[in-house]
Amino acid sequence: MMAEPESGLRAWVLADPTVAGLIGTRFYPMVLPQRLPTDPPFQDSCTYFRVSHRIPDEIPYPTVRIQVTCWSRTHSGARALATALEAAAGKKKGTSAGVEIKYASVANDLDMRDPVTGYYAVPVDFKVTYRRV
Repeated sequence: MMAEPESGLRAWVLADPTVAGLIGTRFYPMVLPQRLPTDPPFQDSCTYFRVSHRIPDEIPYPTVRIQVTCWSRTHSGARALATALEAAAGKKKGTSAGVEIKYASVANDLDMRDPVTGYYAVPVDFKVTYRRV
């Protein structure tokens, strides 16, 4: 199985002590896990998915856009998590989980609230230029 940039970004972010202190390992692909009535109260978490993938002809490295959504019961919690996430992975280079990240940058973020759950969400878009090692 080939290493993917999402795995590299996830490992990189979870290695950051500030982010790990906020979410532990609650960093999930695509959607939050379904909760059962017996589960403990909701805890701050992140979800991620690939928005786009561009393999240009003119440079040797592809670029992927990955959206990481920070979830919390409070707006300030979601915003604090987004700020920590941006500090952990924005404007960085390095190797993580079998992927050499040539450059990761924050392209965008915004504030949202899920009308069904009432949870606050801050989606953060990362542009990641990479190569598999």
